[in-house]
Amino acid sequence: MTLGMSIDYSIRVGDLIQIATIAAGGLLVFAQMRYDLRSVNERLDKSSTDLAKRLDKSEAELEKQTDILTQLAAGDARMDGLDRRLTLLENAR
Repeated sequence: MTLGMSIDYSIRVGDLIQIATIAAGGLLVFAQMRYDLRSVNERLDKSSTDLAKRLDKSEAELEKQTDILTQLAAGDARMDGLDRRLTLLENAR
């Protein structure tokens, strides 16, 4: 028993254009996302390289400052020794 309704399976040119437009838009979005990802990766690589350089400079500066503080501490210890000697000499008089 068949029903008397026929189903239209035909595709019009407008439908094909709409499908092609949607597919092209999806491809453009995909291409833009890949481009953005590459751009972000390049910036991350550059920033990590810059960060490594800055870290190296900071470590070198820290080493210099540590040396200066060590020298100052040694000088301070020498001054304490001289101060004690001077005090002993003054007390001996």
